[in-house]
Amino acid sequence: MKISFIAENDWANVLTEYSYCLNKHGEDIESRSICFRPHPFNYKIQHDYDLESCSVEERQEARKFLEESDVIIFGEEGHPLEPTYRTLKEFGNLLGLDFLNSNKKLCIWHPGSHYRQNYNFYNNHPLRGKIYKHFYTMGLYRLSQKSEDDYPLFPYQYNDFNFQDYVENLSLKLNTSDRLITHIPSKPGVKGTYEINQIINSINLSKYNFNYEWYTQITNAQSIDIKKTSLIYIDQFSPKLQGGYGIASLEAILNSNLTFSTINSEVYEAFYKITNSNEIPVIPLGNTIKEMDINLNHYLKLSNDSLFEIGYSKGKWIDNHLTPKNIVKFI
Repeated sequence: MKISFIAENDWANVLTEYSYCLNKHGEDIESRSICFRPHPFNYKIQHDYDLESCSVEERQEARKFLEESDVIIFGEEGHPLEPTYRTLKEFGNLLGLDFLNSNKKLCIWHPGSHYRQNYNFYNNHPLRGKIYKHFYTMGLYRLSQKSEDDYPLFPYQYNDFNFQDYVENLSLKLNTSDRLITHIPSKPGVKGTYEINQIINSINLSKYNFNYEWYTQITNAQSIDIKKTSLIYIDQFSPKLQGGYGIASLEAILNSNLTFSTINSEVYEAFYKITNSNEIPVIPLGNTIKEMDINLNHYLKLSNDSLFEIGYSKGKWIDNHLTPKNIVKFI
């Protein structure tokens, strides 16, 4: 089977990370990530082809792979609304391919604010019937029709997860003399940084053997390095937003962090749709400042054994759902 993931940029690199996993671990699966242009962030895993900058030979290779693909998963990332699917139209015009009238299974990926602002249009799109499956971020699934062909899609970053390594790192972090809490917002005004700092600064962290650091406007590689050393990661306090679980949270959990975030009720429904369970890999931070204050104070007071038990369960969730073999099975 051949699977193509196509998008203008693949902003969060999710499609590219999924493609890499399928290529590396999927038996009898070939996959490619094909975009218009290179990603602006320096992610470790890059697109296989960037059509605006690749050679003529590489563009021909990309066209051939798309032509031979059984499944095409395409992202609609912010295009003007049209009575067609802009990504399929643009790729088709550039490469001389007619995707909508082919026998391929076409799947659409709705990654962010574009769908949030235009969900009624896409839910009633005149060509919706030509789409095999509709994928949404965990926080956007709530806006879908929730029909049989609507699916939430985990935020994903390729990681050949080893549960034993995760447990050993968690244990080392718990037993260090200088335990670290971090917060690394991409947009402090959106992620509730002011409120988070307000609560953290009101807690006598030294009493619980913790220090606190927060950063913004740093590279993805720098962020990962910090998460490798921290024990607790606070993603966001965002009671007005629908979401709370994305790549930033996932990166922290993969690096053995107890990860806190505001989780709105609709997100539980998305998790249940995929896993048939109400268990989630993050710890709810709360939906009010008072709840955040109570929750953080509660967890910081816990014994190492209790914190280890919580971290162990979150790592086991990753092991059950986001290992390469489970990703291949899901896709």
